[in-house]
Amino acid sequence: MDGVILSRALFTVFCFTIFIVILIGAYSKKSKQRYEEAGMLPFMDDEHTPEQQSGKASTGAKQ
Repeated sequence: MDGVILSRALFTVFCFTIFIVILIGAYSKKSKQRYEEAGMLPFMDDEHTPEQQSGKASTGAKQ
């Protein structure tokens, strides 16, 4: 039974370590700009969408 307890403890430590690594990656200064850009996507202007460039109606109506 000692092997099972040891393996469970090591697996718990391994999962906790992976969790900490993911947190560090998510809150690092390098990824701040990426998250800021992703947060602004809903507010960006849709001037250059492919539907408007090709002249087709975006609602699916025939022209």
